[in-house]
Order: sequence, then C-alpha cells, then structure tokens
Amino acid sequence: MQVCTHCHLQGEGKYCSNCGEIYRPGRITLRSVLHEVVHTFTHADHGFLYTLKSLAIRPGIMQKNYLEGERKSNQKPFSLFFICATVAAIALHFVNATPHGSPDHFDIVKENFYKNYYVIFQTLLLPLYALFTWAIFYNRTFNYAEALVLFLYSLAFSLLIIIPINFLGYYLPGINEQLCELIVLGLYMVWTNINFFRNEKKWRIILKSLALLGACYFTSYFMANRAIHFML
Repeated sequence: MQVCTHCHLQGEGKYCSNCGEIYRPGRITLRSVLHEVVHTFTHADHGFLYTLKSLAIRPGIMQKNYLEGERKSNQKPFSLFFICATVAAIALHFVNATPHGSPDHFDIVKENFYKNYYVIFQTLLLPLYALFTWAIFYNRTFNYAEALVLFLYSLAFSLLIIIPINFLGYYLPGINEQLCELIVLGLYMVWTNINFFRNEKKWRIILKSLALLGACYFTSYFMANRAIHFML
C-alpha cells in the first residue's frame, strides 16, 4: 500500500485511484524541467488561481509540496511564469510610458528599457538566479533543477508584486520605487525560504536569503546598466 501525496489516501498501483496523482513522482531534474517548457506551449494546465493564492499566503510551502509530489492541483512552474511575465510586461509597458519631468537622453533610454525589456531581461537572468539559490542553500538533497523551480515560482509572483509598486511610483513620483521593491521582495524572499528550508535554523536562512537578495539585486543592477549604456 502507498500513500498519495495529494489526497493522502492509501492505494496500490502507479496512480491514486481517488485523484489520479502518481504515487512516486520522482525528483525534479533538468530533463523534467525542459519537458515543462515544451508542455507550456502544448497543454493548458488547471490550478492557476489556486497556485497564485498558495504563493501569496504560503510561499515556500507551496514549492516544497510541489517538489515532493503535490503537482496535480498546481499550475506548472513554466506556464505560471510565462503568464505572470506577460501580465507584468504589459503593465510595465504602460506604467513606464512617459518619463517624469524633463528627461535627458539617458532617462529616455532607461525608461524605454524598463518599458519594453525589463521582464525579458529578468527571464534571461533566471538561470543565474537559480544558480545563486542552489549555491547559497547548497545541500545534498537540493539540486539545481529544484532550485530553478523554487525561484521560478517566486519570480513569477514577484513580477506581479512589482506592478502595484510601479503604479504607486508613477502617480507619486516622490516615492523611491527601487527601494520599495527591494524591501517588499526581500521580505517575500525571506518568508519563502523560511517555509521552504524548514530544517535549517531561521537566523541562517535569513542571512542566506539576504545574501541571495544581494547577489540577485546587484547582478540585475549591473547587467541592466550595461544594457542601458549599450542602447545609448
């Protein structure tokens, strides 16, 4: 007899007779991650709103459960990410449509970058963010593909978080949008990692999360500046 990770009922065979979830889903690997990329463009998944709700109220726990086999009720990571990225790209396109004040050429190029390329830019940096996550939280039971899924879900929801912050910054120009984003996303990252890495001490997770936030922020800042200067 085996116990289903989704509905927790006992049964025999490969799939649960109650919900259809596989009993032994196996670990996430790079091969399975690449399969999800293909799956994104060939299938329509259920559970989009359920997954967003889980990422909003129990981040880290949602990703942990997904990696441990609770996959039937959740939107798959790449399909969720591309939906959230599309929504964020459209929103940022309009909110960054017009620079404030009397902008010089650099300000115009910078606004154009964040208006049209910011989400694509973050998507391209995703494998590097996952590498930072895997390296900083390294242990024998946590592989790179699992770090990629963990950060993929987090980044998808983070792209939605920055939308209201950018709108607030647009209508209240005195607000430092980057600082607000850094604080809010930093708190969300700490919350996520505390829930995900439950076997580590909280103070270690907080320090590692701050190190991860710093690595991601400075990488993004440095690469964005290089891209903007290239566009000048």
